[in-house]
Amino acid sequence: MTDKRNSNTQFANLLDSKFKIPGTNIRFGIDPLLGLVPGAGDWIAGVISLYFLIRAAMQGGKASVLARMFVNILLDVLLGSVPVLGEIFDVYWKANIKNAEILQELERDPDRTTTDSRFFIWFLVVQFIVLIIGMLFLITWLIAEVFALLF
Repeated sequence: MTDKRNSNTQFANLLDSKFKIPGTNIRFGIDPLLGLVPGAGDWIAGVISLYFLIRAAMQGGKASVLARMFVNILLDVLLGSVPVLGEIFDVYWKANIKNAEILQELERDPDRTTTDSRFFIWFLVVQFIVLIIGMLFLITWLIAEVFALLF
């Protein structure tokens, strides 16, 4: 398994941090470079990133672990698709390195990885609910303000 772990880490580094901008500590890989391809680059990078998700499924990763990895990929693809800012996000987010680390955790301690992933997923669910409630309050307030101005 150590060979697979090393190859997963090497592949993640190739995708996320193989190259260094001279004179800085900023590292990037093939993923943000693919993102420069208009229209399809981030999606192609996202499909390549599915490798880590598939490896986790083959190792018996639970749904919460797979969902956590999928969220990393989804954020990378969606936010990476924003012109210019998406490339900056890609350089710093490093979804593939995150997912390679999750794979290592899964190999070392599957139960803890599953528990950590459940907490992560619940955190996201709570944040999403708070966001929806906030948007509902904002919309209600805007409607009230518009009615106040009209009547």
